[in-house]
Amino acid sequence: MKKIVFSILISFVTLNSCNEFLEEEMVATLTQGRYDTEAGIEELVNGAYEGLRFHFNYEWSYAMTNYGTDEFTNGGGKDRLIWNTYAATLDPTETNVLAPYWENMYAQINLHNIGIQRIPEVLAGDLQNELRDTRLGELYFLRGFNYYKLVTQFGGVPISLDPIEADVSEFSRATAEEVFEVVIRDLRRAVELLPETVEQQGRISKAAAQHFLAKAYLTRASELNEEFSKETDLDSAAYLADLVIESPNHQLADNYHELFNYTGVNGPNEQLSEILLAAQFENTQSLLGRYGNQTHLYFLSVYQTYPGMIRDLVNGREFQRLRPTAYALDVYDRVNDSRFYKSFKTSYLANNANTLPVWTEEDAPAPDMVGVNKFNVGDTSIVYIVNSPDDMRFTEEYQESTPYLMLVRYYPDENGNIVTDFSETVYPSLSKYLDPYRASVGEAKGTRDGILARLGETYLIAAEAYGRMGDYATAVERINTLRRRAAYKEGEVRNNVYYLAENISFGESGSTVEELEITEAAFTPGTPEAAAEIYPPNVSSQDEMFVHFILNERARELMGEFHRWVDLARTNTLLPRVVAYNPEAAPNIAERHIFRPIPQEYLDGVTRNGANLTSAEREQVQNPGY
Repeated sequence: MKKIVFSILISFVTLNSCNEFLEEEMVATLTQGRYDTEAGIEELVNGAYEGLRFHFNYEWSYAMTNYGTDEFTNGGGKDRLIWNTYAATLDPTETNVLAPYWENMYAQINLHNIGIQRIPEVLAGDLQNELRDTRLGELYFLRGFNYYKLVTQFGGVPISLDPIEADVSEFSRATAEEVFEVVIRDLRRAVELLPETVEQQGRISKAAAQHFLAKAYLTRASELNEEFSKETDLDSAAYLADLVIESPNHQLADNYHELFNYTGVNGPNEQLSEILLAAQFENTQSLLGRYGNQTHLYFLSVYQTYPGMIRDLVNGREFQRLRPTAYALDVYDRVNDSRFYKSFKTSYLANNANTLPVWTEEDAPAPDMVGVNKFNVGDTSIVYIVNSPDDMRFTEEYQESTPYLMLVRYYPDENGNIVTDFSETVYPSLSKYLDPYRASVGEAKGTRDGILARLGETYLIAAEAYGRMGDYATAVERINTLRRRAAYKEGEVRNNVYYLAENISFGESGSTVEELEITEAAFTPGTPEAAAEIYPPNVSSQDEMFVHFILNERARELMGEFHRWVDLARTNTLLPRVVAYNPEAAPNIAERHIFRPIPQEYLDGVTRNGANLTSAEREQVQNPGY
């Protein structure tokens, strides 16, 4: 493999006719001539899908998307702490996350460029028209997708649209405006070429391309890019998002819980029509690559040290990287919005007979209970209570009277002071990525698909576009469609912790749809509805409130789904929201952090007129402040 400025890292996949899922198979020997055959083109295009898996492979998955935002701060596992705290060492020389991200994007882009050049020649016959269009559409999508990932992290970046087949080191940095033009042109071409329905699960459809094109238009129309946004961007975003919403091939899941209820490899939740595009993983070890999907590791707090507990497959390996902020816990209407209890794990069942606790003379409810197990294997062992500071119910005496361990967010101590059990290692875990189908308890390689786009976000793209155009009525209706799904339905039994934490009569199962639907009052200054919403200080106009309301709603619908940093950066709300809601990041975050640093590896390798860049030239290429 030849090492150049943009390293070419190519893998191929073959199609397994038994399960019709895309699977990876590494090919050791290849030549450029292989791409002159139809079989070679299939290998190239299928190999390009590996680039989608990259976004779930390792710690860059969350470090560049969820860390350093209003939703999540660092837990007890601090391996990538600088990405949350914006420490001075988050600079161009960082090589664990920054350099691999940049290198992978360009390696994949070069693969796309090779295919885009070769496909029209190799699949030139009249009988190949449909296949040629589909394969070209896939590569145009993937190239546009990767440039979108780059421009939203770094701003302007080098643009390479032709195959690099020899040592090349002279590259100039394009402007963000020029990169967005490439993104939108490629995604528009993908929309033209891709089919409505796909031949295999995991392939890119027209709807997926429309979703990302709508997202690109919305991003260009956002505050960060307003200097070069187009008057038609918002209208285009709304129009494309509505096309996806109206597609007969895609519908919202009936219950939010279905999206993340992983009951088996390639199971029902991974085949929901709400999913527009997902990176494909499964449980065949030889096909999982170096990492597999490792996102199951990062959101979990420690549970194995508590009485009656031991680490197991069901509850996962606790890397404890991502801890929800107070904002993340409070942005939900926890009484009426089911998305909170369907997103966070608030109880555990005992799984270790060797450490079961027993009642003592001090806490036994009756003398004959002394020495008896407080609970047995299969019973509730841990309960997390997410409550408000004025909730005085969970006194120390109350907690000692329960058989299970209560970990309470706010409670009065014996002196009446409000204290908490929550800490860097104690917090409710986001449960969206739990993976009990790994090979073993210690196995890091995860098996579940990684969702890149789903219809729930499409509704929010449409809502934001309409609202930014001043059509609040349509925006509210798009939002309420999701909120009606998020509400508890008549007869739906809630999580047992819900009844306890929310002080609701046990067994209550009435509908909360009416309570959860909103009107424009939710983002109208001076209304009780706006006062109940979480807005940063100094947000006072309706236009500003609407953008922040959308960010709140995206938090509720998409919590931890690897969008947040870009959402805050593109709306120029990263600084105020991080300062307001992420105490670990607030002291260090600065204006420069609206973009990532350009990797030093790139700057060291690139040349100008045959010579390495001077210090002044490197500073000119680098983002401001780094």
